[in-house]
Amino acid sequence: MRYTLLLLSLFTLLLYSCKNEEKHAVVSSQFDYLIGDWERTNSKGGSATSEHWRAATSEDLRGHGYTIEDEDTVFNERMRIYKKQEQWMLSISGPNEKPTLFKITQHTNSAFTAVNPDNEFPKIITYSYFDDVLTATISAEDTEIPFIFWRMED
Repeated sequence: MRYTLLLLSLFTLLLYSCKNEEKHAVVSSQFDYLIGDWERTNSKGGSATSEHWRAATSEDLRGHGYTIEDEDTVFNERMRIYKKQEQWMLSISGPNEKPTLFKITQHTNSAFTAVNPDNEFPKIITYSYFDDVLTATISAEDTEIPFIFWRMED
């Protein structure tokens, strides 16, 4: 009886530890700099913009970006970086919107560029990480908007 109880306990512990590993998937080292919580430092007065990134699997990152102004959420989007066949993609969607897809054309261990020439704005999205600062830039033709983020403390 004691032996059976011990085996059952060990089996339960093993299943639980495997489940925990799934939650904290290791992301491709090319995008792991995104993981965490970010607060925009160059927001206009009276608003606060944040992004939160996590690894869903080793080839799937999920992001949530939003802006709060006067205690109301005025902007909200879901982001996803994933591998489709052998191509990295960036998907962005707002509430009740069909995702807009961008092809990631360049990426390093601290930056990437995603493009969709058919999208009205933006056509190009870049992210770069340096010295614990994350800079996202959206652009098309003559317009460029930078978003500068600092990592939020735990």
